[in-house]
Amino acid sequence: MTVTFLALWMLCALGTATFAAVAAPRRQWLVALAAGFASVFVFSSPAQSPDPEVTGLIAIAGAVVYLFRPRYAWLAMVLGGALAGMLVQLVGLIGAPLMLTLPLIAAAVAVIAWIARTRPGFSPDTLREEALLIVCTLGLAVAVLPSVLDGWQAAGNLNVQAENVAREAIPPWTLTVVATSMLLGAAHALWSRR
Repeated sequence: MTVTFLALWMLCALGTATFAAVAAPRRQWLVALAAGFASVFVFSSPAQSPDPEVTGLIAIAGAVVYLFRPRYAWLAMVLGGALAGMLVQLVGLIGAPLMLTLPLIAAAVAVIAWIARTRPGFSPDTLREEALLIVCTLGLAVAVLPSVLDGWQAAGNLNVQAENVAREAIPPWTLTVVATSMLLGAAHALWSRR
């Protein structure tokens, strides 16, 4: 398992739970969530891993549409359902059979939506909005992670040194800057709470 796969799995799992709770108040949103869930199986192969860039953009778009364009919240629910469908694909890539994974994730989405609908204290509006902000941030991280890792790999390949040459230690100025920043941040936090 790679870092990208784990981040993708975490994004899909968190997005599934969040959008299931967000869709709970309205039946139209639940239908849109189910449509997005089904669309993944119509337009993609269950044996193929979802593209991290596309998945991250879907998560970002769903969160942004719901938070800033509530008039088009149904579109956000379709995108959230797509994240649930991608979660089925990811769990299937680990080795779980599709016939077991599909109903389990669909049941988990239904249970989350039912609890959110019957118990308003389970997911208040503020909690849902904060969860969508986390999904948006994680979606951004997942979308850029493959490019960043490729860049690190290329930089590592360019910096290959002879085996007999000792690697340099971290320069003292780097440790000094990090320690000073941490101390100033802690002092500011303590001072601002007085």
